[in-house]
Amino acid sequence: MTDLKLATYFIVLINPFSQVLYMWDLMKELSWREFASVYARASLLSFGVFAFFSLTGDLLLVHVFQVRTDALRVFGGLIMLLIALRFFTHGAGSSMLNREDTHQLAPSIALPYMVGPGTIWVSIMLGRSLPVPLDLAHIAIVLAANLAFVTAFHRVIAHIESTKETLLGSYFHILMRTNGLFIGAIGVEMILSGLGGVGVVPVQ
Repeated sequence: MTDLKLATYFIVLINPFSQVLYMWDLMKELSWREFASVYARASLLSFGVFAFFSLTGDLLLVHVFQVRTDALRVFGGLIMLLIALRFFTHGAGSSMLNREDTHQLAPSIALPYMVGPGTIWVSIMLGRSLPVPLDLAHIAIVLAANLAFVTAFHRVIAHIESTKETLLGSYFHILMRTNGLFIGAIGVEMILSGLGGVGVVPVQ
């Protein structure tokens, strides 16, 4: 993959829209300032993890643990399928997050909602294809764009809550579950591509 394609794939895997859906309930409970502070810390934690794997992923996984990057890609696809299943069966929301202590929210958001096998795989690919510090710059730009989108959408959440009778407010929960189709399709594609990379299925 080219560096631009990897960066695009990175933002697709993080999926800012899904981030909004994951934290729908949390956004309704926290003020914009509180939520922006928590999510900024989660983004910084995620950047640290992604930067670590971008710089050392090949050495750590491939040469030390003898794990092929395509295997990580397959596992990332499986995780995304589980997320898609949760959307279909339970809908979105942040019921799994501990909302009693805001100091614990940043790590809970970073893992597993931002840091996962798929995004770690892309970080490794960026480190493999780009020199330092360009790989870190790509990661920072993607996380900054994600942060801007999610925190800006907090304003939309407040508007929806105050105008529940609007068309957007009435059908937003349907949109939540529909997003599971998109997530599931990405997960299946990751699995098939990863299996093709390890030679389990033929690559078309």
